[in-house]
Amino acid sequence: MAEFSALKSAIDRPICLVGMMGSGKSLVGRRLAKLLDLSLIDTDSEVERTAGIRISEIFEIAGEAKFRLMERQAITDALGKGQAVLSTGGGAICTPETAELLIQETYVIWLRAAPETLLKRIGSVASRPLLHTEDPLQTLRDLEKAREADYSRAHITVKTDRLSGQAAALAVLQSLDSYLTVT
Repeated sequence: MAEFSALKSAIDRPICLVGMMGSGKSLVGRRLAKLLDLSLIDTDSEVERTAGIRISEIFEIAGEAKFRLMERQAITDALGKGQAVLSTGGGAICTPETAELLIQETYVIWLRAAPETLLKRIGSVASRPLLHTEDPLQTLRDLEKAREADYSRAHITVKTDRLSGQAAALAVLQSLDSYLTVT
């Protein structure tokens, strides 16, 4: 869009959204891509497309380590496509090699929301294997605590708790603009 053309011209690498499930990576990613007239690359979808099976099946058949390798390859492939918005899986930045790649080659933006907000947004936990527990809210709290150090490596953090998808995308653009002005 014309109103963001100056910001778009200052962006010299992909924008990568990280955060917990339900933080808004997919929704905000779509909005951000539209506002900046960039392509959206969802790395989980790319892994599934390449593998020909769902991520849950990759975990079942080959395990998490194989999935993480496939995820890093999908990210590497996406980086070769130039300016884009990357929406990653919740654990992508928790793998050291992938984290280094993202931090060095993209603008990493952590979409942060409270576990209560995440659970409300997720709704049914049926499609979220990590939340098939007696207390999904406590599981989200534990997961957030375990991943906080990894997420905090992001260049920018945007709290999305009370924001619509559009408002969150605009907050990301404002934060990115400020970040690029300072660096």
